Parts: sequence; structure tokens; C-alpha cells
Amino acid sequence: MRKFYAVQKMEAEKAEYTQETLLDMPADFKPVDLTPWEDIAKMDNEAFNNSELLIAEGCSYSLNDMKTRLNNNVLVVGGSGTGKTRTIVTPNLYQAVGSYIVSDPKGSLQKKYGRYLKSKGYRIRSIDFTHPDRSAHYNPMKMVSTTQDIIRITDVLVNEKASHGTSADPFWDSMTTIFLSAVIGYLVETNDKSMNFSTILNLVRMGDRREEDSKESELAEKFRQLRMKNPDSWACAQFDNVDASPDRTYDCIRATLAAKFAKFDSKELQIMMSSNDFDFASVAQQKTVVFVTVSDTDRSMDALANIFFTQAMQALCDYADNFCEDSRLPIPVRFILDDFASNCKIEEFPRMISTIRSRGISVMLMIQSEAQLRQGYGFDDMTIISNCDTYVYLGGNDVDTAQSVSLRCDKMLRQVLYMPVGACWVFRRGSQPVYTKLLDTRECIYEMEMCA
Repeated sequence: MRKFYAVQKMEAEKAEYTQETLLDMPADFKPVDLTPWEDIAKMDNEAFNNSELLIAEGCSYSLNDMKTRLNNNVLVVGGSGTGKTRTIVTPNLYQAVGSYIVSDPKGSLQKKYGRYLKSKGYRIRSIDFTHPDRSAHYNPMKMVSTTQDIIRITDVLVNEKASHGTSADPFWDSMTTIFLSAVIGYLVETNDKSMNFSTILNLVRMGDRREEDSKESELAEKFRQLRMKNPDSWACAQFDNVDASPDRTYDCIRATLAAKFAKFDSKELQIMMSSNDFDFASVAQQKTVVFVTVSDTDRSMDALANIFFTQAMQALCDYADNFCEDSRLPIPVRFILDDFASNCKIEEFPRMISTIRSRGISVMLMIQSEAQLRQGYGFDDMTIISNCDTYVYLGGNDVDTAQSVSLRCDKMLRQVLYMPVGACWVFRRGSQPVYTKLLDTRECIYEMEMCA
């Protein structure tokens, strides 16, 4: 806690340059003689490297990963009510260094701390899948332009339940994936500027075969016209795989796909995804907090949240690789993901977590047990755990997790299972494990809430 105010001087020095005051200006307002964003980003990056990762009493670690040679990834394990948000997430938001993309299941973090962060020069962005009418516009299809993009997004949309082992028959998921790939591929290849979930659903509905007059469907006609323009069309090849199915099989595939998209057909979601005013690269150019709200009780929007986090991480990696000096983001970005193993599932995350450190990206993951992580990511769970150089255990009733922690700290199982409320184990690669108390965050919470 001792460096909560370490960056205040630097914040004051660059306060005159902040562009936050421009948020309420007319759209056509064009300022002059502003300090280039690159210079502001350098100051923000320096503030980040001079700050600390706040974990527990006596456990504060430098965020300068080039100096520590450790990543800033943190895995926080603890049952419900153990203080993951209050004692770990809150003080690290209070630091106000770098940019954040925060999973906010209840929407409480933005309500409590949004004004405080805005007072520190942050842009506040809200992606709300629970109340789309309150959200910024976000159209995931705007980031789909290649075959790999199509494959990635169709896998998330179709196989979200299959990944949890609840798929009744993989055949239907496979065929539905192919059908959806064909439809999205058609929109990409025809350069449809209005591509969104509504246009996808409309095309799926056009796939109804006209048995009464033995004519091909409207959708088949569209693909036939596309093939005439582009004989090597990838989308047409995918559609052929589905269109060759018998009528009953084809109808079941189409009905399955329509059912999966029906939950995205609300008026509020259509408005939210009708356009896209979100640029992931800007998160690394100007201090920004993105609060992502998705219900922790209604799982119908999990797929959209998963797509958002997947696209955010992939876009930031691509931006670092292709446009940034030393392939490192000008402003470090931290993902703070509550309920990570379920509603924050990120496609290809086990692969990406191994490489994000060099790009200036880090993650803080909150889970209730290691078993929950395995349920969400299968046997890739150990890849995720081993790529978090800081592991925090706040207690819980899961015996397998307690057994794992007891091996880490070389203590008896009962000592871990019966640890008192408010205590924690902190493991840092290259250091001895520390048994300590959680941070007392009442002071910083009070200051942050006073800004609300």
C-alpha cells in the first residue's frame, strides 16, 4: 500500500495534457497544439513501471517486468466472499496506472469507481451485455475479415456449450459451424458493410427450402450468384457441404443455427451491434478503462462476452506486433477477469498467455477453485496456472485445490483447509511462499467511492 501515491507527481505533471476534457466537446471540435499522444503514453508507461502490483500485506511487487524478469499475471483462487475483488482488484484499480479491461459481472465496479478513475484522466468505456441499451456500440462482426477470423468466431458462437461437455451430438455442432462459416463467409466475400448478427440471422432464414415448388432457397441462389463471380469462393465451398444434406438433415442444421442466434435477436442488442465505435488499439494509446458487464446468473450472453475478450486480446497483440516499437504496447494493458473460468472464457487463451508479457499485456484472473479452471479450459488449466508468476490463495472448501496449495507451501493439508478468514498464501516465482493477511483497503475504497 505504501506506493498508492507514488505516481501522483507524475499525474500532476501530465494533467494539463489530458484529453478527458474533450469528451464532452462537439464532435467537430478540433483542438490545436496538444501534446502528441505518444508523449503522453510514454509518461503513462513510466508511471506504470514505477508502480507496484498490490497483493497482500508485505507482498507488493514491481510492475516493471523488464526489471523483475517476471510476468505480471496473477491467479487469485478463493471461494465466494473471500475478498478477491475487495482486497486485490480494488487496490490495483486505485493505483490508476496503465489501461484496464475489467470484467464487471454485477456492474458494481463501474458504479463505485468509474468517477474516481475518470478524475485520474481515464476514458471510461462500458460494454454492457446485460443491459445493451446502456452500452457503447460493439459489433463483433466488424473485426471479421479473414478466414481465420471466421473460423474463430463461429467456433465460439456454436461450440460454447460443447466446451463444457454438454453437447448432445458433435455432428450437429460441426454441421452448424460449417453452415455459419458459409453465411459469414458470404458477407465477408461480398463486402457487406452492414454485416452484423441481424444480417446473419436474415440469411439463415433465407435458407428455407421451397419443397412445394422444388426450387432452391433464396440463400442457395445468393451462393450461386457468388460462385459465378468467384469460382474459388471459400464460402461457397462451405455451403456446398451443408446444401448436399438431405432435406430433413438440412432443416435440422438450419433450425439449430437459427435457435442459437435467436437469443441475439432482441431490439436492444440489434441497436447495440448495429455499429461499432470501439477501437481496441486506442486502449493502448490513451489511459482507458473498459468495464464489461455480463450477468453471472443468466449465461445466455456468455458467448458475446467471450468473443469480446478474445477479440480484445487478439487485437492488442496484433497492434503490438505490427505497429508498436519493440512489439510492445505504448501503454500497458491489464485484463482483470472475474469469474474467469466460466463467463470470461477466451478462445486460444492458453496459447496467448504464454506470449502476452512481451507485448505489455497482463492478466489478473479470479477463480473459485482449480477444479473450476479445469472445467472451463480442460487440461490446458495447468498451462494457465504455470504462466501466472503470482498465485494467491484466499481459502475455500475445495479439497483438491487445498491439496495443491499444501504441496506448494510444504504444509499439512489441514493447515491450508482450516486457515482463518482474512489470511492468504502468496506464491511468487523465484521466491519463498508467504503466509500473510489480506490488505486493509477501507481507506482507498472510501476515497474512490467519495468520487461517485
